Amino acid sequence: MKYQLHPAYPHLQPLIDHIDDYFQNATQILHAERNEIRSVRFNDQDYVIKSFKIPHIVNRFAYRYLRSSKAERSYQYSLKLGEETCPEPVAYIERFQSVGLSRSYFISRHFHYDFTIRPLLDDDAFEGRTEILQKFAEFTYGLHQRGILHRDYSPGNILIKKCVDNYQFNIIDVNRMQFKRLNLRDRLTNFARLMVDDTTMKVMLDRYAQIIDKPQDEILAKAIGYRDQFADRRQLKNKLRGRG
Repeated sequence: MKYQLHPAYPHLQPLIDHIDDYFQNATQILHAERNEIRSVRFNDQDYVIKSFKIPHIVNRFAYRYLRSSKAERSYQYSLKLGEETCPEPVAYIERFQSVGLSRSYFISRHFHYDFTIRPLLDDDAFEGRTEILQKFAEFTYGLHQRGILHRDYSPGNILIKKCVDNYQFNIIDVNRMQFKRLNLRDRLTNFARLMVDDTTMKVMLDRYAQIIDKPQDEILAKAIGYRDQFADRRQLKNKLRGRG
């Protein structure tokens, strides 16, 4: 077994040592598709454990000998992002068999959010919608200025907590990140995965254009174009996979 435990959490060593048991016995399931996510309570604190799907044989070998696993990247990237941007990382654990990686886990503190950004995108009447979407544009700008590009910036990966007089945003599913200086195309393409209509896009991109001091109509037109390109590529991929 290979693992890394954050130095601030030495008291969680028993959780690491018996991770399979704690995960299987956890009854609060947050997500149960390709990767499974469960919440556990340990020493009066809530933690989230993400169990990654066992990869196919080529990646099992690669994740042991050639590149970092998704669990390790989730931990390392979370450290780099900081706890104001994503849930605080606690540990990652990898188990191996002869062919390579078998099971892997990523553990973080539980960020108790109120909603994801999805209902805002789907419901024009969501309370405070315009303000929250503008705040989200500001949050996204902050990421971009730090050279952070989330490669899966989709609605379910953006968490929102309502505070007394503001909103706190966190991003999850951070194993696919890029850290670099972003050009305008990078920045606007990052909004594409949200797959929102033109009106909703305008609310966010008008605020983004204000911040970067660019013409709003120009920024919106480019963002919509990148969104449509992304939608076309995704539709083609689905057809090739027999899903269209």
